[in-house]
Amino acid sequence: MSDIYKWLLVIYKIPAEPSRYRVSVWRHLKESGAIYLQNSVCILPETNANTEIFRSLSNEIEQAGGECLLLTVKPSDESNRQKIIDRFNEERDIEYSEFIEQSQAFLEEIRQETERQNFTYAELEENDEGLKRLANWLEKIKGRDFFSASKASESEKYFALCQDVLEGFASRVFSANQGS
Repeated sequence: MSDIYKWLLVIYKIPAEPSRYRVSVWRHLKESGAIYLQNSVCILPETNANTEIFRSLSNEIEQAGGECLLLTVKPSDESNRQKIIDRFNEERDIEYSEFIEQSQAFLEEIRQETERQNFTYAELEENDEGLKRLANWLEKIKGRDFFSASKASESEKYFALCQDVLEGFASRVFSANQGS
């Protein structure tokens, strides 16, 4: 099997109190794109970057008084490998769906402001910040989308639409404030 078929597995135990340690570990795992196979057992594709993430996480867990075991594993067969990939894609599709919902809310906000003819620089700035948040969020999701989840393309299309709609709104703002 090639390296893409190897996986990093982290099995950890961390004290319940103080809870900030458990929350920190959970955040790092979520940001990395790791999926939980079961409670306190997570997996990532084996890459140099993911190895460093899990090593750092292991140090954090041990400094918090916990225990951590890092393993490199191979699925026993193609079926098990595909099950793991499917789980990764399911997790990313959930994130992409949330992104799409927020993109739709962004588009609705601009539609409402256009309807009200609220073509102010303050409104443009607010919507520009909203677009930046969407961009950052999409980049984070893409960074942990190791296997090209099915909703990735749709998310990209929504983001492009958000960019285009904001550009059109910006033109209206500049036109409305030309004499100012």
